[in-house]
Amino acid sequence: MRPPVRHLGLIAGLALAGCVETTTDPGDGGFFTGVQNIRSGAYDQRVAEREQAVDEAGQRNAALKAEQASLAAQISATENELAKARFRLLQQRDQARNLDDATRARVNRVLTAKPASTSDAKRLADLQALLSETKALSAELAALSG
Repeated sequence: MRPPVRHLGLIAGLALAGCVETTTDPGDGGFFTGVQNIRSGAYDQRVAEREQAVDEAGQRNAALKAEQASLAAQISATENELAKARFRLLQQRDQARNLDDATRARVNRVLTAKPASTSDAKRLADLQALLSETKALSAELAALSG
């Protein structure tokens, strides 16, 4: 017994619907998948997930900008303090008598040293180390002239 023709179309449609690959990517799905995703809300969920990712990236970007501004301010303040410490050291060197060659070379190295780092955090650390060394050397010269 042959099935009626009207049932044949329904069976073929169900068979094809079973072969449809389910995906929420509009670029990968076909017409039936698109209709299914619109009805199920999968596209709206996908859009919401993407919007949340954009919001999170914006928050990370704002936090990084704030950190960068903070580092830039710290670098500027440290550079100013280093310039003042170097000026004092230069004055002490010029006033000091009987400095040995090693100390004179060390003073000259500290006076001309420049941080070579490119990242803000590393540059700040280098400047702070140089400032500490400059202050320590200044204290040594003060004790020598004493």
